[in-house]
Amino acid sequence: MNVSPSFSPSIKLMKPYFLLSSFLYLLSMFALLFIDPHAGLGDFSVIAWVHLYMIGFVMMAIFSAMAQLGVVIVEVKHRSVNIFKYLWILLLGGLFTMLGGFYIEIGLLPFGGFLVLIAMSVYTVEFLLTLKDAKRKTSVTKAMKMSSVFLLLGIMSGIFMSLGLSGVFEFNPHAILKTHVFGLIAGFVLMLIMGISIILIPMFGTSKRISDNEFSYSFITLSAGVVSMLLSPFIFTKLLENAAYFFTVIAVVLYFWQLFKMANSRVKVMHDIWAKSMYVGFFSFIVSFLLLSSYLLTHSDLILKLGMWILFTGFFGFLIIGNLYKIIPFLVWFHIYSPLIEERAVPMLHELLPERLANLQWLFGTFGLAVSSLGLSLGNEMIFYSGAVLMIIGGVLFFIVINKMVKLNL
Repeated sequence: MNVSPSFSPSIKLMKPYFLLSSFLYLLSMFALLFIDPHAGLGDFSVIAWVHLYMIGFVMMAIFSAMAQLGVVIVEVKHRSVNIFKYLWILLLGGLFTMLGGFYIEIGLLPFGGFLVLIAMSVYTVEFLLTLKDAKRKTSVTKAMKMSSVFLLLGIMSGIFMSLGLSGVFEFNPHAILKTHVFGLIAGFVLMLIMGISIILIPMFGTSKRISDNEFSYSFITLSAGVVSMLLSPFIFTKLLENAAYFFTVIAVVLYFWQLFKMANSRVKVMHDIWAKSMYVGFFSFIVSFLLLSSYLLTHSDLILKLGMWILFTGFFGFLIIGNLYKIIPFLVWFHIYSPLIEERAVPMLHELLPERLANLQWLFGTFGLAVSSLGLSLGNEMIFYSGAVLMIIGGVLFFIVINKMVKLNL
C-alpha cells in the first residue's frame, strides 16, 4: 500500500475535527452525570446523550480519520478536499440544534436533522466520487462505499422520525426506529470499523493481512443484514427483522474469526497504547455481542441497555481513541516534519505522542468503563456515577493528548 502523504489532506485542514472529536467526547462523558442510570432507552435524556456521543465524537472522528485514511487506502486524491473546511460547522450546528430539540423544544429536531443530513450528504457524495477514481478496488473499498450509502439512509430515516416526533407528520416514529439504529450503527459505523481494521491491524499490529475474499464474506453478510432491516418496515416485517439479526450475527462471527487469524499471525507482539486500546475495544465487542445476542432471546431492557453501553463506550470508544493515537502522530510527522529532515533536527514519530498521559487516559477509561458497566448491571447509581467520574478524567486526558499532538508550532 502506498502511504504517501500526497494523497491525504493537510493535517492543518483536519485539525478542527481532531480537536472537536476529543472535546465532544469529554462533553459526552460529563453529560453522564445528568442521566438517570435507571432511565429507559426511550428517555429523551438518554437519546440526547447517544446523539451527542455518536454524532459529536464518533462521526467527527470518523470524518477526520476517513478523510485521511480513505484516500491512502485506495491511492487517490480527494475529488474536492475543500469541503472539509466547512463540514464540521454543519455537523456541529446540526448536533446542537438537535440537542436543543431533545432538551428545549422538540420542533427543533427536524432542523438539526436536516443540517446533519446536509453534512452527511456532502461527505458521502464527495467520498463516493473520490472512490470512483480508486486504483485499488477491493472488498474494503466496497465496504467504504456501501457504508456511505447506509449512512445516508440511516440519517434519512432519522429525519422522518424527527418529523413524526415533532408532529409534522402523523405516523408512529418507532415504526422505523430499528432501521435508523441498524442503518447507522451496523451499516455505517460497524461496517466501516470492520473494513478499516482489516488494514490498520496488520499495519499497526505487525500481523499478516487476511485475503480480500475472506473479508468479503463478512462484508456481504453484514450488508444483507442491514438491507433486510431497512426493508422490514415495508414488507415481511418480522421475517426480515429476524433475517437481519441472523445475517448480522453470522457477519460478526466471521469477523471474529478473521481477527483471531490476524492476532495469531503477529510477527512481533507489542503492548503499546494502541494494542492496549484494541484489547479493551475488542473484548468490549465480544461482551456487547453476547449481551445483544441474548437480548434477542430474553427481550430484557437491562441487557439491551448494558450491551449498547459497552458497544458505544467500550468498542467504538477505545477503537477510535487507540487508532487516533497512531494516526495523528503519523500524519503530523509526514505533513509537518518530514519536509524538514534535511534542514533541521526533527522529532521521531513516537515522540509526538505524550505516552504517559495516553496511558493514564487508558487506565482511567478502562476502569471507568468497568465500574460504570457494573453500576448499570446492578442498577446502582453511586457505582455508575463513580465510573462516569473516572471516564470524565479519562476524557480530560484524551483532550489534552489530542491538543498536544496537533500543536503544529515549529
